[in-house]
Amino acid sequence: MNISHQSNSLRWRFDRLRQLAMRRVYPRLYRDRHPDIADSILVAGTARSGTTWLADLIASQLSCRMMFEPFNPELVLDFHGFHYFHYQRPEQENLALQHYCEKIFRGRIRHPWIDREVDQLRPRYRLIKEIRANLFLRWINLHFPQLPLLFIIRHPCAVVQSRLQLNWATDSDIAPFLAQEDLREDFLKDKLMIIQQAKTAEEKHAVIWCISNLVPLRQFPPGSLQVVFYENLCVQPEIEIPAIFAAIGQPYDDSVFRYANRPSGTSRANSAVVTGKNRVDGWRQKLTPEQIKRILAIVDAFGLSDLYRDVDI
Repeated sequence: MNISHQSNSLRWRFDRLRQLAMRRVYPRLYRDRHPDIADSILVAGTARSGTTWLADLIASQLSCRMMFEPFNPELVLDFHGFHYFHYQRPEQENLALQHYCEKIFRGRIRHPWIDREVDQLRPRYRLIKEIRANLFLRWINLHFPQLPLLFIIRHPCAVVQSRLQLNWATDSDIAPFLAQEDLREDFLKDKLMIIQQAKTAEEKHAVIWCISNLVPLRQFPPGSLQVVFYENLCVQPEIEIPAIFAAIGQPYDDSVFRYANRPSGTSRANSAVVTGKNRVDGWRQKLTPEQIKRILAIVDAFGLSDLYRDVDI
């Protein structure tokens, strides 16, 4: 590790300690006084795709109340009764979901889980970082059109490798997909054999990645979903960052480019952005050729290979 990356690692550790100190106090003291839905921003994507990094980057330029994954039915009582990865047909009415979403987007909820990353006492905006809303993003968009929405995508091999490294669950994540009849009927009825034949951990993680990305990409009309590719943000922030802030209708200054090279709040000490290793294709050294082949076969079977067709995989 060279001197610049040592410095980056030390800054990351210092910032993490400072953030942790603030987050022990601020969640009890902050005041959210701006209930307009247009004052909220939603950053969505799959787990390990860069949602926290993108949210942190935006928060570096705005006074935000960070709202951490409010659509977790296991940890947020108000969202109990919904599926872990809830699916909603875009035109279908769901008054309970609409009521809960309005509470979130207007900032009318306080919860230890949701407020765990609050570091502003008088936030002007709300920034909702979410990994479990992909299957009803289009529904949100239709019912709350004034809400700025960003969807981040990361290479499936990178996401799968990160999930494997963390020893995350597979079957318990796939089960909520299969339990929803509407989701099976709309998107999975011709994919059930693929899902059932996925036996290895990397194949099952790939299935999770595919379903989580397939639904929003197919439900939104072409060009209407603001997609941020993790890899593009890494290698050409000078192009991606202006597009991101234009999409959410907010200003930024040059300091944002420094934040683009900083680890997120969920980065581990051995992550590539901390250690200085390649953030874009570091997975190549951590997955075997056989694992990569199996992951990409699942992605191809779901019809999503074109997302990274121009990348040498």
